[in-house]
Amino acid sequence: MRDLRGARTLVRRGVLADDLVADVDSRAPAGSVAEADVTLDAFDGGVAVTGKVSGTWEGECRRCLCSLDGEVVTEVREIFRRGGGEQEGTYAMGEDHVNLREMVLDALFVSLPLLPLCREDCRGICAVCGADLNVAPCDCEPVRVDPRWSGLDVLRAQEAGMAQEPGGP
Repeated sequence: MRDLRGARTLVRRGVLADDLVADVDSRAPAGSVAEADVTLDAFDGGVAVTGKVSGTWEGECRRCLCSLDGEVVTEVREIFRRGGGEQEGTYAMGEDHVNLREMVLDALFVSLPLLPLCREDCRGICAVCGADLNVAPCDCEPVRVDPRWSGLDVLRAQEAGMAQEPGGP
């Protein structure tokens, strides 16, 4: 058995075999590189892993459906234990090794954007003709709202009023 005591820093890179999908709008694509830049600090019965996990993502803007991509970087602080697992809230490790794969996939998954936007003021697409309203306005008539949904207008007005109050979000 190899001695795991003490701290050691390592960088590991790997290629994702399958898409890692957080939502229909974003994913870490198969074939992309994931990287773990971590420090392993062994203790009696386990290893503490701290550092960063990074990878690329791609997806679509939730309003205008244009293609997006970028990099996600997330901090990790995890414990690996012999005999550990999900019920214990740790990752399992072998007798003399730590497999970072599951931790890296988990970290990437939770850091993927759930509802990505190309920009905060994205105007989206026209509900009638499908034109990209970021490029130019269209000549479509505004969509008439079913009066049965008018009760929601009260909530929208309340939310807008709260956002404008001093000291509000």
